[in-house]
Amino acid sequence: MEWSQRDRLSELVEQLTTSGEPQLDQESMKEIKNICKVSNDRIDHVYHSVISQLNQQHAEVRLSAFQIVSELFSRSHHFRTLLVDNFQEFLELTVETDTEQPLPPPKEVARKLRSLAIQTVQSWHASYGAAYKKLALGYHFLKQVKKVDFQGAESRTVAERRREEERQRKMERIYKERVEAASKDMEGKHYTSQKIIVTSLHVKETEDNEAVVSTVKDLHKLITNKYLAAVQGWVQVFTKSGAEQQLLRRALDLKRSLEATLQKHQELHIDYQTRVRQVMKAASDGEEESDDDDFDEVPEKEGYEPHIPEHLRAEYGMEYVEVRLHQLKRLTEEYQDPTCAATTIRHFKQNRPLPAQPSCSSGPSSSQSSSDQKVVDAPVVPFGLDLYYWGQEQPNAGKIIKMSSQHQFWVPIDVDEEVENKELLAESRSRFISFPGSFIPVKHYCSAPLDNGKLCERQDRLKCPFHGLIIPRDQEGRPCREEDRLREEREKRRKQEEQPDWQDVGLMRDIEATTGENLGSDRVGKKRKGRKKKYPNLSDLKHSANTARSRLEKKVLNKSSIRRIAEVMAKSDQRKHDKFSNQFNYALQ
Repeated sequence: MEWSQRDRLSELVEQLTTSGEPQLDQESMKEIKNICKVSNDRIDHVYHSVISQLNQQHAEVRLSAFQIVSELFSRSHHFRTLLVDNFQEFLELTVETDTEQPLPPPKEVARKLRSLAIQTVQSWHASYGAAYKKLALGYHFLKQVKKVDFQGAESRTVAERRREEERQRKMERIYKERVEAASKDMEGKHYTSQKIIVTSLHVKETEDNEAVVSTVKDLHKLITNKYLAAVQGWVQVFTKSGAEQQLLRRALDLKRSLEATLQKHQELHIDYQTRVRQVMKAASDGEEESDDDDFDEVPEKEGYEPHIPEHLRAEYGMEYVEVRLHQLKRLTEEYQDPTCAATTIRHFKQNRPLPAQPSCSSGPSSSQSSSDQKVVDAPVVPFGLDLYYWGQEQPNAGKIIKMSSQHQFWVPIDVDEEVENKELLAESRSRFISFPGSFIPVKHYCSAPLDNGKLCERQDRLKCPFHGLIIPRDQEGRPCREEDRLREEREKRRKQEEQPDWQDVGLMRDIEATTGENLGSDRVGKKRKGRKKKYPNLSDLKHSANTARSRLEKKVLNKSSIRRIAEVMAKSDQRKHDKFSNQFNYALQ
């Protein structure tokens, strides 16, 4: 077997099994079958490649590999012999006959693989069980020893087969009706576009040939939008339904003739004049309507959009209007609901009495009302004990109750229950008032130069988490003050001194230019990109295992945590042993 064919088989098997799709790619599978037709050596190579993929710890890979096995098992006697000789391992990898080797995750795909494998083994036994003794033994092993329910699988298979047959009959009936309709439509239409013979020209629309060019344009639009689409639909219907070759040949001829006509139209190179729209003009009162004044020539508006898409409504300022309408609608619904709090609040606001208007003649009453209004409008500030007992001695200021003994029986006779605490006394006589000030929004940017040539757009107040203290910079990102410029230069020199000599970019480029070897000078000083997945189409098993239980297990069952808990418990047992080891009651524990 040629090495190129061998590598191609391995590549196709890996491509099919790592695609992550529930069904195999028929083009790739057809190529595998064509390569395997040549010799049994290629079948051997495919078999070993598929078995290798069946041993992968990923259910999606095993499902695709099993589908390849199912395709080749029904077509090759040599492949059936190879698989039946190793049938026990095959059952362990697909049907999960060994409880110590469960199917890998994802669980949904593993469940589908097991169900499909059971149904397939049953169909293999019904078709090839008499010719392959090991296949029959494997079937009886699953049925008698592992107690596999083939009856449920068989009933599901029969039901699926009935549904498939019903669907097939329905599709045949639909295709038959479509073929009849397409054939009648073909009989009723005749195309003579193949008789048009033109040479390569350059036609310009003028007043003399305006009617002819307009007719050509209308016919071109008719062919493009109607006839060609209809003929393509006929070809598709005849191909899927397996109609007569004569009908399919006629449809293909019509398609080729229409495409040739469009090509000839393109070769004419017609320069069309700019068309104008005719707009009806409203007639004024007292004026007689005439045929000449009914229409005005209005040029077509470029970029006219009769309907604004959803993703562009925010750009046109329509998103806020829709949100506001939605809020008003929801508020109206809340007002109509008697159990909602909004209804109660609205009722109190409507029934609240209006404040009396002060009279201009009554001077004392007006001053009294204004003072009352000031009291109402004055801000309320919380106060402590220092203001509550202002100008008098505070009772129990700084005194605490001291519990000298917590014994149940033995209590000293003379005990000072209250003790004065100087810290509490000082706190009760002093007050700390915080003045946060008014909020000043941040208007400046970090403006530090980035690797991509742009400036940092962060608006931190004092310090940027990536570039340190925020300092004034010019439009190119250079510090405006001399001391800041010197400080950045010192920091840059310090980083260069800390870097090893062999990682100097200039030195590495000189060596690369001399030796012709790539030492990675273009990667020095750049962040390393994340590692790419080898098979991005497969489900990420690590991501699927990231659950609340797994996160708790990672913290609780961590080795360092278990070791630390064991040390604490050992020290506790040791202290208990040191205190009570000589007592009979604790010595037995």
